[in-house]
Amino acid sequence: MWSKEELKTAVQLAPAVLAGLFGVVVAILSWMLGGRRERSKFRQDLLLQNYNSMEDFYVSLLEMLHEGIRYTESRLNYDEHYRAMSPLLSRAMLKAPEEVLEHLQTASDALSAWSSEYRQGLPAKIGDTGYAMVSTQDFPHQEKARELRPLLNDEMHKLNAVMKKDLDIRRKQLRT
Repeated sequence: MWSKEELKTAVQLAPAVLAGLFGVVVAILSWMLGGRRERSKFRQDLLLQNYNSMEDFYVSLLEMLHEGIRYTESRLNYDEHYRAMSPLLSRAMLKAPEEVLEHLQTASDALSAWSSEYRQGLPAKIGDTGYAMVSTQDFPHQEKARELRPLLNDEMHKLNAVMKKDLDIRRKQLRT
């Protein structure tokens, strides 16, 4: 048993020990909650960065397809366009979901078919004179290009819709 003196000392030390334990518990909880908040903020920032990166990437892919149309209609050389496409398509194979890749391939095929017919249907240039010669051989290609253009537009709209769907999923992940 404890003596009266020991009991008196123990009673006086009890609040100090409890206050010390309480302080340690508060410090541990603060450290744990602060770390959790930091991890949550880091995760949120990473998701936001990923979302913005994919949004910019999808914009670049759509621009690439529109540039292909402009190059075709303006009779420009495709060399520069192909150089710009190569890194974008490589990034697409690494980053884009399978559904986006499938629609990108379909849209690219539609662009290729349309641009081939469109170019073949253009009047043949006569040197650097600025003149062109219209031939009856141009007409079937012009007609085919007119048929393929709405299909190209549809494929580009489908690709855009799939990209928006993917971005919506990524945006919803930002909220959680």
